[in-house]
Amino acid sequence: MSEENIEPVRLATDALQAHERLHLHLRQSHRHTNVFQKSVDTLEQLREIKGELDGSAKNFDSPQICEDCLIELKQQVLMHTPSSVTSDNRDRFKDLINKTFEGIEVLSAVLLTCPWYQASQDERGEQARHNVLFIVYLSHDHQFLAPVNQHTLNEKFVEDKGWLYAIELYHFVHSIAKGKARCVEVLYCPDSAQLIQKDQWKQLKSQLNYTKVTKLRGYVEACKGQSISGIGKKGKDGKFRLVESTTFHQFCDSFRLMNHLYNVSADLPPCTDVTKITCLPDIAMKGKELLHKLYKDPDVSKRDLFDVLVQWRDSVTEDLKSVQYTDQLEVDEIIAKWQLETRLKGRQLNVPKVLPDEHSSLTTRMQEIGGQVAKLQPEQIILIAQAGSHMYGLATPTSDVDFLVIYAEPSQKVLGRCKEIKDNFESRGPSKLLEYGAYEARLFGEMLLKGSVIILELVFGDNHNYMSPMWKELVKQRKCFVTEKGIQQYLGLIQNNYKMLEKEREVAAKERKLLYQIFHKSDAVERMMNGDIPNVRCTGELREFIMNIRTRPLENEYDRNVLLTKAKQKIDGLLTSLAARKTRLKENMDFCAVTEWLLRVRGLNCPSV
Repeated sequence: MSEENIEPVRLATDALQAHERLHLHLRQSHRHTNVFQKSVDTLEQLREIKGELDGSAKNFDSPQICEDCLIELKQQVLMHTPSSVTSDNRDRFKDLINKTFEGIEVLSAVLLTCPWYQASQDERGEQARHNVLFIVYLSHDHQFLAPVNQHTLNEKFVEDKGWLYAIELYHFVHSIAKGKARCVEVLYCPDSAQLIQKDQWKQLKSQLNYTKVTKLRGYVEACKGQSISGIGKKGKDGKFRLVESTTFHQFCDSFRLMNHLYNVSADLPPCTDVTKITCLPDIAMKGKELLHKLYKDPDVSKRDLFDVLVQWRDSVTEDLKSVQYTDQLEVDEIIAKWQLETRLKGRQLNVPKVLPDEHSSLTTRMQEIGGQVAKLQPEQIILIAQAGSHMYGLATPTSDVDFLVIYAEPSQKVLGRCKEIKDNFESRGPSKLLEYGAYEARLFGEMLLKGSVIILELVFGDNHNYMSPMWKELVKQRKCFVTEKGIQQYLGLIQNNYKMLEKEREVAAKERKLLYQIFHKSDAVERMMNGDIPNVRCTGELREFIMNIRTRPLENEYDRNVLLTKAKQKIDGLLTSLAARKTRLKENMDFCAVTEWLLRVRGLNCPSV
C-alpha cells in the first residue's frame, strides 16, 4: 500500500467499523424495516470504498475505447460509401480508429453497408445513412484468459453504438462458426470496404473459402428464417403475413438476407457490394424496383413488396434442397488453428508437466475416481482432494467419499476456441459409492475470487491427494485470500445453517452436519479475523467436540437445543467481535494474483497484469 493511502484506509476502516456496529444494533431491533435495508446498502458502499483505497478492488480489466474522436469518426462513417472512400479518407479513418482504440490491436475495420439499401437511394448521404463501422480487435492475454465467466466477457467484449460495432476476436470467430450473416459479410466484404486489415486477417480469408462458411447449415437456416421473421409473422394457416409496422430499412435487410440465401444456391459469395445486385432472377429485380419506388412514394404497397420477398424465398428454398452442407467440424478446425496462431503471435506455450515420479500414482487415482476424470490426461490435473469430513479429519466409517478435482483444458483448445467450453462436471447422488465434482481452472479462479468456502478450504488445506507444481505455486500466496470477503462467505454459510436448524427439525444425519459445520467454520472465522490462515483440518478439543456431535446421541450436553443455544452464542460472539475490531483485512481477493497464476497454467509467462 502506498504511503499516501495509509491515512485514507485508516479513516475508511474507522467509518466501516462504526457502521458495522450500527448495523449489528439495527439487525437486532430493526431487521424488517426500511432503515435496515438502507444500512445494508450503506455497508456495501463502505466496503467498496475501503476496497478501492486498500487496493483490493482491482477486477476485470476490460478493453476501453477513447471517446474523444467518436463524433468525427461517426461523421466519416455516415457520409461515405465504400466506393467513395479515397486514399485520404482511408488515412483519416485509420487515424481516428487508431486513436479511438489506442492500446488495442485492431485486426479489421470494415465500412459495412446494406447493398439493397444503398441501391435504393440516389444521394450518397442517404446511401450511407445506415452504415456501420465494424471493428474486430484482439484483447490482451490477461483479458481473454481472465478468471471471469463468459457472460462477463460477452458484456465487456462487445461495444455496440449502432453506427459502431466492435467485438473481440473470440466473439467474431464464434459468430463465423455459427454462420452469423453480419460477420460473414465482414469477412468477405470487398477490398474497398476494408479500412484496416492486418496480415492475420488476410490469412483467415485465404484459409477459409467462402463456400465453407456460406454452406454451413447454421448460416443457411439463419438467413432463411431472419429474411422473413423480422417483418412477417405466420398465421394459423401457416402462411406469412406482413407486420404493418415494418420499416423501409427492415425491408432492405430482408432482401439482403434473401440475396445471401440465393447466392448459396448459385455458388456465389455473399452479396456485400451494391454493384453485384445486377444479375439476379426476375423476381428479385422486381423487388429491387419496388424498393426504389417505395422510398420515393410511401403509398407504394408494402404488401406487394412482401409478397415478392416470399415468392423469392420459396423459390430459393426449393433450390437449396440439393445443397451439400459443409462439415461444421472442418470450419471449426480452420478457425481454431488460425485464432490460436493469431493469439500466440509466434510464442511457444510452456505448459506445466506432471513430475515423472508422480505419474503412476496420479493415473491410479484418476482411474479410481473414474467417469470423466479418468478420461482427462494426467498433465491436465492441477489438484485432487477428498472433500468434506475427510479433508477436515472428521470422517467416520459411514462418511461419503467425495473428491474435488481441479483441472485445466488444453491451452491450444482454450486459446483457439470458437465456442464455449464446458468447465465443470460431476457425478453425485445417493446411489453413488464415490462422488466427485471437477472444475476447470478458469471456473476455479472465478469461484476463488468470489470467496467460495469450499474452494477457499482447498487453498487453505494441506496434504491433498495430489498437488501439482502449479497448485503448490498458488498456495504459496494463500495468505492473500484471507480477506473480509472470505469472512463474509464463511459467515453466510454459518448463519444459513443456523436458520435451517431453527426453521424446522431436520433428519438426524443432516442435523448433525449442519451443527458441526457451524462450529468448524466459526473457528475458521476467528482465525481469519486475526489475519491467520484457518485450520481446515480439525485438531485438539475442537475435533473432540465436533466428533461427539457427529457420533454421540443428541442428549444431555449434546442435546439439540443445548447445541443450538451454543451455536447462537457463537454466532453472536463472532458478529460482535467483527464489529469491535480496530483494523480490517483487505476487502477482496487478489484478482491479479489469480489471473497471473491462470496465465501460467495456460503456459503463458506474462508480465504483471
